[in-house]
Amino acid sequence: MGKRRWCTVVTAALASAGLYAQTRGTVNVYVKESAGIRRTSYPVNVRIPFPQGALLDFGNTRLMNGEMETPAQIAAESRWRDGSIRWLEADFNVSIGPMESQTYRLEYGGDVKAAAVVRGLTVTENDGIEVGHVRFNKSGAPLLASVKYRGEDIGRGANGLIVTDAAGTEHDLANADGLKAEIVKRGPLYVVIRYSGTIAIDGSYRVPFVLTVEMPNSKSWVKMTAAVEDPGKRLREVSFHTPLALGPLPWVWDFGTEHWTYGALRNPGDTVQLSEVVKTSGTNAWKVTMTSNGQEQPYETGVADRSKVIRWAHLQNSNEVIAFVMETGGSPSGTYVIRLAGDGQTSFHFAPALPRAQHHLTLYEHYVAPPVHIGAATSPSSVLNPLSAVCDTKQYTAAGVPAPR
Repeated sequence: MGKRRWCTVVTAALASAGLYAQTRGTVNVYVKESAGIRRTSYPVNVRIPFPQGALLDFGNTRLMNGEMETPAQIAAESRWRDGSIRWLEADFNVSIGPMESQTYRLEYGGDVKAAAVVRGLTVTENDGIEVGHVRFNKSGAPLLASVKYRGEDIGRGANGLIVTDAAGTEHDLANADGLKAEIVKRGPLYVVIRYSGTIAIDGSYRVPFVLTVEMPNSKSWVKMTAAVEDPGKRLREVSFHTPLALGPLPWVWDFGTEHWTYGALRNPGDTVQLSEVVKTSGTNAWKVTMTSNGQEQPYETGVADRSKVIRWAHLQNSNEVIAFVMETGGSPSGTYVIRLAGDGQTSFHFAPALPRAQHHLTLYEHYVAPPVHIGAATSPSSVLNPLSAVCDTKQYTAAGVPAPR
């Protein structure tokens, strides 16, 4: 055994035996609301770097707000070679006013112990992965097996991530190679599931993907993020699809245009679609079309130089509402489409203007429990503007990593 490996093994053994003393210290964590919206129990994540040897066990930490402990889900994201923690990750919930800032204090050391985290999400694994009221298929296709905040909200149809090649052929995860489904975070405050593998486009070309699913305990949304590598630039589009079971029609819909465009789906064959084209110049143009009885008609359109779209939608029946928020990592040029149908099929598409080697698409689906409060519980603005959380700049310096800007 080499000298370096022998030292590493001995250090790790001393750490596990509690003989390698942990530094006692504190790190301030700053949370800021910058969108002008009051948040209640809003999920926050912060990553805190540590110098080598400063912290051995994430169990010897707790998060404080003044003299009150804040329930937090704390874990080691990565470690130094000697086994000490390099990056610590903390998930917690914050209630904060518009434009307000709050300071929290992470305490750490050998004699620091956190109180038990309050009741939150539970994760069970059987045929699928069940998180609270939501069950996911391990195959990823279909992705959402069941959502039961009231009745069953998931129906039959296209379900999950789909990539479309240049010829217009769609590919989902049903035939993914090397598919792996792993639970990255098990709660109780935040759950993360990661799917990874490759999608075969043809016999000689495959695209690697990572599909990340996130759920907080304090909000009834499912966040799905797809990252697809396409070095050959052979993909035309990336999209998410969810089939809904919302009961008897009509269903009310609305889109996040400057007009707050709204209407109703009255028959199973009805569809409504919001299409937005973002040009390389940064200008955009949008239109809403309705299809009924097989006839497509223009419904509403943006006005030149005044067009503005926030990519969100609501779909509501008589006693429940689902909010959708679509992100692409900025606003790259291309075509964005939100499509809602009277048979329950929903889909969210992004087709870049020029071929890309990397594709990103994020979709929030917020299943709101009654009573429904449009504009509050389903606020897309709050989803699109998460709270900022950073730690002391000196902590980054001590750990030898650059502070975030």
